[in-house]
Amino acid sequence: MMFTRQEHSIDQMTAVWLLPVVAAEVAAASGGLLTPHLFDTHSQLVVLVTSYVLWAFSLPVAFSILTILLLRMALHKLPHENMAASSWLALGPIGTGALGMLLLGADAPAAFAANGLPGIGEIAAGLGLVAGITLWGLGLWWMLIAVLITLRYMRAGIPFNLGWWGFTFPLGVYSLATLKLASTLSLTFFSVFGSVLVVALAIMWLIVSKRTVQGAYRGELFVSPCIAGLTK
Repeated sequence: MMFTRQEHSIDQMTAVWLLPVVAAEVAAASGGLLTPHLFDTHSQLVVLVTSYVLWAFSLPVAFSILTILLLRMALHKLPHENMAASSWLALGPIGTGALGMLLLGADAPAAFAANGLPGIGEIAAGLGLVAGITLWGLGLWWMLIAVLITLRYMRAGIPFNLGWWGFTFPLGVYSLATLKLASTLSLTFFSVFGSVLVVALAIMWLIVSKRTVQGAYRGELFVSPCIAGLTK
């Protein structure tokens, strides 16, 4: 649809472009959670391989969009204040990609070995850990950039809208990736940092939930464009 019917320009682009892409990555990470609970070894392999395909289906495309997004921000500066939360959306596919690699890598040795491919499973486990750490590092850079961008927006005030929920999901998946690294590597730094991220996520979730309920109760949050101009 973007290529054939819609009209787009780079100055109007935001990280919202990532939203349709990250869905396959979330499914891949979910496959990593599901695989250990399957009793049939063949089904484990099928789900594991499908999850790797879904991961590849999403992450390279997300990185292509992120490349364009960096160029857009360098050439045309930040989007409008209403899109302030979109600066965090890039952390979503990065954090989900790291979490997916860590989960799938942990499942790979048993699933591949049970299907006669023990060597492949060990390689997949090692690659999953290295990829997870690498993506986590990229996510840390992007999170710092998102914090700086948010602080820049706060100078002029950020109007509340439903887009504020964009602050929660990216931080949530990055927190999960951090805690997964903590359990895999047994490093105190990841445990402490992951706990800090979870606390920050809980606070942000409470703030956004409160303002969403208040806005819905007052009738200020949900507006239908087709009837917004009508009067009684």
